[in-house]
Amino acid sequence: MSSPVVRSVSVGASAADAFDAFTRVSDLLSWLCEGALVGLRPGGNWAVGFTNQRGMTEATVLGKIVDFERGRRLVVDDISYEPHDGEALSGIRLELTFRDEGEKRCVVTVSQAVPDAGPAYERYTDEAGAGWETSLADLKRYLEGPRERRILIEAGLPEN
Repeated sequence: MSSPVVRSVSVGASAADAFDAFTRVSDLLSWLCEGALVGLRPGGNWAVGFTNQRGMTEATVLGKIVDFERGRRLVVDDISYEPHDGEALSGIRLELTFRDEGEKRCVVTVSQAVPDAGPAYERYTDEAGAGWETSLADLKRYLEGPRERRILIEAGLPEN
C-alpha cells in the first residue's frame, strides 16, 4: 500500500450527524452520489454510484463494512472502484473518523489506502485527494444546511 490519502474537514454538525451522512442512504443521495446501498453491520455492503448530468453511470464503488462505531468510526475494506471508462480497481480501504469538537461541531477525517498495483492505481491515488476535498466541501454544505436533496434532472424531462 502507498501512503494513504488523508483529508479532514470541520463541520457545524455533531459527529453522529456526520456519521449518518455516510451511512444513511437518504443522506448519501443528498450530498455524495446518485445511488447508494448500505448494510450497516460487519460484512454489510457499502456501495455508491455516480452518474453524469445525462444520468449515465460514471463509476460505481462497492466495499464491505469491516468495522464501525456509530458517531465515531466507519471502516470499509476490499473496495472495488469501477469507472465507466478505464481500468477497474480493487483492494482499496476507506476509514472515516468523526470527532466531536463541542456542541454541534465535529471533524470528519477520511483516510483512503490504495494498493501499489500499477499505473491506474497511481492515477487514482493522485486524483483521490482533490476528489475528497470536493466531497468533504459538499458534506460541509449539506450538514450546515439547509439540508436539501440534490436531484439531477435530464434536460427535456418534466420535474415532479
